[in-house]
Amino acid sequence: MTTRNAKDIEFIGFDLGHGETALARAFAQGHSEPEILEYRGTRSLVTAVAKDGRAVRIGAEALSLSDARIWAKFKSPDLDAPDVREPLTLFTKALVDGLAKDGSLRGAQESRFLIGCPSGWTEDTRERYRNLFMRAAGLKQARIVSESRAALMTALEQGYLSMDDARASVLIVDIGSSTTDFTYCRDLEADDVGHNVLGSGLLDREILDLNLSRQPQRKAIDALLKAHPSYRPILEYWCREAKEAYFTGEDKPVEMIRRLPVAGGKSVLFEIRIDKTDADAILSKPLVALHDYSWAGAFDYALRETIERLGGRDPDTVLLTGGASRLPLVLPATKKAFPKTRVIRGAEPEFAIARGLAWLGRFEFLHASFKSEVGALMQPDGAVTDLASKAALSLGETLAPALVDGLTEDCIKPAFRSWRSGTIASLDAVEATLTQSVADWLRSDTAQAKLKPVIGRWFAGLQRDIETITDPLCREHGLPAMVLSLDDSQHVSQHLEGMSLSAPSIGHLEADTALLGTTLAAILVSALLAHANLFAPLLMNPLGLLIGGAVAGGSFLYGKRALAGRFRGAKVPVLARQVLTEKRIDQAIAKQRPDLIAAVRKAWDGHASERFSEDLTDMLGRALLDRADERAVLFLI
Repeated sequence: MTTRNAKDIEFIGFDLGHGETALARAFAQGHSEPEILEYRGTRSLVTAVAKDGRAVRIGAEALSLSDARIWAKFKSPDLDAPDVREPLTLFTKALVDGLAKDGSLRGAQESRFLIGCPSGWTEDTRERYRNLFMRAAGLKQARIVSESRAALMTALEQGYLSMDDARASVLIVDIGSSTTDFTYCRDLEADDVGHNVLGSGLLDREILDLNLSRQPQRKAIDALLKAHPSYRPILEYWCREAKEAYFTGEDKPVEMIRRLPVAGGKSVLFEIRIDKTDADAILSKPLVALHDYSWAGAFDYALRETIERLGGRDPDTVLLTGGASRLPLVLPATKKAFPKTRVIRGAEPEFAIARGLAWLGRFEFLHASFKSEVGALMQPDGAVTDLASKAALSLGETLAPALVDGLTEDCIKPAFRSWRSGTIASLDAVEATLTQSVADWLRSDTAQAKLKPVIGRWFAGLQRDIETITDPLCREHGLPAMVLSLDDSQHVSQHLEGMSLSAPSIGHLEADTALLGTTLAAILVSALLAHANLFAPLLMNPLGLLIGGAVAGGSFLYGKRALAGRFRGAKVPVLARQVLTEKRIDQAIAKQRPDLIAAVRKAWDGHASERFSEDLTDMLGRALLDRADERAVLFLI
């Protein structure tokens, strides 16, 4: 089993956004929802960094009125640009070191970081992004994961999406501060179907420009901005606070007043206001960054463009995520674009990506551990392999009575009836007929109907025995006990069908049994009929004696050759054969039944059961590993 130390790992979901940043933490041995970390009392940190000499401040603290160098909204795929690379490195180092110092995480060398990126970023950009965090920012272990994948993980874990939903089709619309990304997931595959500069940060600038235009002290403010360029991102941040206060409220006007210091200890007031009229004007204003589309118009266009890229197909579900998905126009516009689709948005969408990243780290670690331990169960000395070997041997004992009874009704009795009627010329011919009819019967629907319930009960017992081993393993990894249940496994259902139906075409029963395939029917055919001797007792004793005694000694009818042991090949007159009544057939077969069952068991024991044990073990291994993979396949990137 996995040791405690091996599972004592901390996973940090790092959602470094263009406008806001959030981090979530999950532990490998934990089962609770990842917690959102606080940096100096705030869970959502403004993506801003200021450097004044050696002093570095981040978040809202960076946006203080000073002459320090300030960077804000610096997330970009242009990682070689100084205004991207330097602030990203400074911000990450300060944030991780600060959280480690107050005990919120273990630190750059010990914590495992999963860092989100837009789904439209190329593999090369992702690799350079990862190298930046590891080499420049000093993180020892870091992975880059699509933000849309993380959002999907959160929706699954929080119950907004079921596994069936995720396996169908989901369009993920991730609306951030700088971009809106569209990712289409179907049949466990994800495709980027659109990304653009339609971020909510554009609205911050418009709110700033609108409020600047109506400032009573506009000239004084313009002079300050010219003298102190670092003031502009600060004013934009204040406008963003007003935007968030308004759009997360109830259309109530928001008013704020801030003071801008000027020479002589005086200050200039900067008044910020946003109401419904302002919001409507901002959302409908043509923007140069959007090629003269308004924000609302660009969002509608992006939805229509996505529908076209999907070939007109409606996804089964649309998942809205990202902090800007709270904008009031987003939900109705999406529902209008996809009228037949379920549109969902979880609680706290601004933290969905950070939580999903942390969940993903824990999930993948436990999945790898889980798979490893499931694989160990299937090794030659593994517990499930041992169970399968014993179960394969016991199958002969379980199957023999049902097999003999089925063969009796569907093969043996009809063969002797045909002999009695004269359709079959001799008892030797009865044996040949039985040989072929049994081979055909094992592949028939009739055999399936009679053998499958017996095989099903046998396998149910084996499954319960396997679950006594796998259930504790599931619980140890934080999974429901029945995760490895094989009730609806495709591997199992196909195999059980093969056990009662499938067998290759048989031309010569004496052929090498290895050529007959590995399904149960093929093994039974080769084991029971390869030497064509299973039914010999029925053709000698008691039936031969019964017939001989029933025809007044038989010598005057059959002569010495028949009495010398050649009765089986004799062509007995049809009239004489009528002494073989149904009652005598039933009595003879009933008397011979224990010998037939013993013959089936003997034929099954040894090479036949060994071959089947190998096949069964292989099937169980594939089925169990398939179960272990089932949930993770969506998220392994």
